[in-house]
Parts: sequence; structure tokens; C-alpha cells
Amino acid sequence: MATKISFILLLFSLILSSCLKPEEFPLEPIIKFEQFTAYQDSGVVVISFTDGDGDIGLKESDTLGDFSPNETFHHNLFIQYYEKDDVLGWVSGKTPDGKDIEFLYRVPNLTPNGKNTALKGEIEVTIEPTYYNPISSESDTIKYLITLADRSLKLSNTVESRVITR
Repeated sequence: MATKISFILLLFSLILSSCLKPEEFPLEPIIKFEQFTAYQDSGVVVISFTDGDGDIGLKESDTLGDFSPNETFHHNLFIQYYEKDDVLGWVSGKTPDGKDIEFLYRVPNLTPNGKNTALKGEIEVTIEPTYYNPISSESDTIKYLITLADRSLKLSNTVESRVITR
């Protein structure tokens, strides 16, 4: 009897799901900050995302044109680093040679198969070897600004991480 009920529930679920309209999202990626976890020096950032046309991520072979190594979109996940200054407020963290600190990543190709190409999911990135600026001993309060680009070069909204105290 239990097997029959399970089969009927499974059949009902399949029929119901086939009648549901597929999820639709805007064509540009939309991201949301989910969490940050610190481990010794490294840290893990998690964002959720949606994308209506499912063109998130790059293949290893995507290295020409806009995706070539010297171009902005060679990377598709941009994490900018900010430090809290008691006088100036939030300022971009700097490298020893004075450049803004930015963590750049290539999210792998996530294109779905099938008719509905809309994507919804999470991206988890490990920032290492250190998630904070070791040359700046003045600030122990940081945050990140995060942006995702799709293969059509559409940029997502920019989200802020929570404030992180190290």
C-alpha cells in the first residue's frame, strides 16, 4: 500500500511539474550576497544568481576577443576589496604599488541544456591566500563589492558583502 501511495504521489508530482510554467528571469544576471566565511587567512564568498538567457560562465577555450587574457572580460566575477577608514569611511584597499585590490575569477560555463535556458543557482569562491590586505594594519574592518558578467558582456547588479571584522 505504501509503495502504491508513493507511486501515486510521484506520478502526481510529475504531472503537476509538467504543467508549471518554466521560471523566467531578466536577461542580465542578478546577484545576491549570501554569506562570507573566514578560515585562517582564506575566506569563502557565496552569492546566488539568476540569468534569463543562461549564458553564465566561460569555457577554458574562451580566450579570444573580449575574453582574451588582457581584456576586462577575461574574468567574469569581480570582487573589489574595501577597508573601513575612521576618517574617510570606506576606501579601496591598495596593493604595495598603490593599485586597487580586486579579486578576479573565471566562473566555468554553466549553460543549461534544453529548451528553457534560464539559470538560478549559487557561486562559491575561495579567496586565497588571504582574504584581507596584510599590508594594511590600520583597518580590521573590510567588505567586498561583487559583480558578475555573462558571456554577452552584460553586468549584474553590484552587491556588498556583510561587514567583516578580522
